[in-house]
Amino acid sequence: MKLDFQAIERYAKQYAAKVCDDFFNRNNTISGQQIMKLSNVAQVNTFVIGDLYETWKSDTESFKSPYFDFENEEVKAALQAYMNTVSHHISVSREHFEPLLVDAVKNTIGLLLDPSKYFDDFVRESPEFTLTKDRVITLAKYTKINGVFAKGLKDKIGEEKQVYVTTALGWLNELANHHDFENPDKYLEMLSATLPFRRDDFYKKQATVDTVNVASPRLTQSFFDVEHENDDEIITSSKVVSAPIPDEDHDPLPTVAAIQAQIDKEGTPADIRIPSKLNDTFSDELPTVNDLLRKEVIGQGTALSDLAFNRQIKSIADAISLNQKFIFTGKLFEGDVNAYTRAIEDLDKCSSYLEAKNIMNKVLAPKFNWVMAAEEANDFLEIVSRKFQNH
Repeated sequence: MKLDFQAIERYAKQYAAKVCDDFFNRNNTISGQQIMKLSNVAQVNTFVIGDLYETWKSDTESFKSPYFDFENEEVKAALQAYMNTVSHHISVSREHFEPLLVDAVKNTIGLLLDPSKYFDDFVRESPEFTLTKDRVITLAKYTKINGVFAKGLKDKIGEEKQVYVTTALGWLNELANHHDFENPDKYLEMLSATLPFRRDDFYKKQATVDTVNVASPRLTQSFFDVEHENDDEIITSSKVVSAPIPDEDHDPLPTVAAIQAQIDKEGTPADIRIPSKLNDTFSDELPTVNDLLRKEVIGQGTALSDLAFNRQIKSIADAISLNQKFIFTGKLFEGDVNAYTRAIEDLDKCSSYLEAKNIMNKVLAPKFNWVMAAEEANDFLEIVSRKFQNH
């Protein structure tokens, strides 16, 4: 079962609000020592300190000037002493502390209930597809629950300054073959002692036929938009559905999900005629994503001239229609709009088609299991390829 991150976030906000109410009713600010004793789950406190450390480190690195030499050894030593002193005088108001506590609770629950995804995401979210030694050291320092995996990554990277994400993912697989994740029950009981919850609330419920929301992007069926001979009808491959003609400037076209719902309800006539334009929409020459993935590298051996579209585009995001965005988000990114947006931005920044293919093959396809959405992944690949036709 997959985690329901919205439910986890709701709980984290309620937990943080309760804890902050108890503490800030008696205090104006919270210190580092008080943070370490705030929650009865030490990992929550440690995650907050970890966030403060990242801010402290960022502030330290911001000391740059065209007029002063901050690389001078004497200046660096003095600056380090100054920042070390500052680190011993943590003082955070509720306004700035509560969001940190929310994130810490969310991360703790994720680390407890799906530790495999937690460490996998940590590695995959590394900038420029490289995991640095500094980042691994920070992970090991502030990860207490299932810390054997964080320490294992630290041992694996050794003296190397950085490694590719794919290498680090291989290390995680090796560690998983030799170590078990901790039993989360005792930690969940400790969280529940502060704010009760049911563990099942943190998992997504399985949708049934009666409760499926046909308008949900995650459940939208694949389709091709085609022009129709009769403007008074919307023609699909399984049924002709009468519909009013929309106002071109104001009324939106009926969604495919709504049409499909009506088809499912009324049945499919046996004598349906598929217009030639719909047949022309499909191309038997296009490889499926299953074919492409069997070649190990998405797009390998597929010439751009063989793709369905021949016109180059300047922006991948601009070339994706609203309906396509819903489909890609639901089918290829598990309904995560932020993951979809980040992927589009990363692909748009690529300097070559090969670089984009590597991202899709080594990061996106395995992370979101694109083999299970071959048709949508193939459509997505075609759009991305148009960005690099003349490169």
